Amino acid sequence: MLARRLWYGAKSARLVGLTGRGMLEEDYSLKEVDSEELRELLAESEALEEPESGASAICDRIASLRSRGLRQALPALMMELERIARETLGAEERITVMHCVKKPVLKAIASLPKPHGPPPSSGNANTLEQRLLLLMIYNLRKTLHEIDRTQSSQYADDDSERIWVLQHLFRFFTRQIRYGIDWDRPLPQHTWRDLHDLFVYLVVRGMVQLSSDFSVSIFDEEFDAEIEYKRALLLGLADRLTNRKAKTEDFFKELKRWASETRLLDPNGLVGQSGLIKLEVTQDDPPLLFEGALAKAFRGWVVRPPEAFREFIDTVNHGDRAPVQA
Repeated sequence: MLARRLWYGAKSARLVGLTGRGMLEEDYSLKEVDSEELRELLAESEALEEPESGASAICDRIASLRSRGLRQALPALMMELERIARETLGAEERITVMHCVKKPVLKAIASLPKPHGPPPSSGNANTLEQRLLLLMIYNLRKTLHEIDRTQSSQYADDDSERIWVLQHLFRFFTRQIRYGIDWDRPLPQHTWRDLHDLFVYLVVRGMVQLSSDFSVSIFDEEFDAEIEYKRALLLGLADRLTNRKAKTEDFFKELKRWASETRLLDPNGLVGQSGLIKLEVTQDDPPLLFEGALAKAFRGWVVRPPEAFREFIDTVNHGDRAPVQA
């Protein structure tokens, strides 16, 4: 029943298509974004003719960027990621391309300077790193979509590539969230909504079996989408509950343990209770502490983190907040 409610709620909000339209609009262009730094880099980059399409040609162009410095390679890499998003590629080609771009993207991210000073007060002022992560997430989402709509038995019999795509989707979402927290920058619009979209999609398709009685071992090395989703949720929740006083490096190593003990509960059985942590999957927000009594159910879950997480929050806040009761 919960999966059915999530399906209709997500569908009404255009969340389950996994086309990424909420994340990257059809008329999106790097040449038009509100970033003086990016416009300067694009102006300095070489004017290329219409590039050859196909996975092999794309990977060759990506490989050619290795000999360039960051200032020359970055705009070319970002334009390539934008073209990949627009191209009509099958599942196999998209998988090949994502393997090609992963390392160059991570290398570029490691080389980019971090922002300083207060966050922007208005406007779409995402940094270059945030834009790079945004493009990577978008392309991984499209790759997952292509895999799932491919009828070939290749992916039905061997889901290793699908798992690889999902692993990196959650990792890049987590990078985006950590960056916003640690460098005090607003997240790109729809980051949380698209993360919820992804998880609802997995639940509705039966790829995640939610159970409040089931606990995942933190020593299990296999990929678990529920654990990865909960890790991201706890990142956002800790940030909210501590008013950004906790840097992610202070607790990131504990996230897997906390996530394995965190429960996602059906809100229908909790109506009337107070101090719950609400997660509404149609909203572009992390979980939020709801101080009053829950008057009615909603599309999403009540998040119940473990005692160790609550103790960490209390420690960061030096006792100036009552313990979370959810």
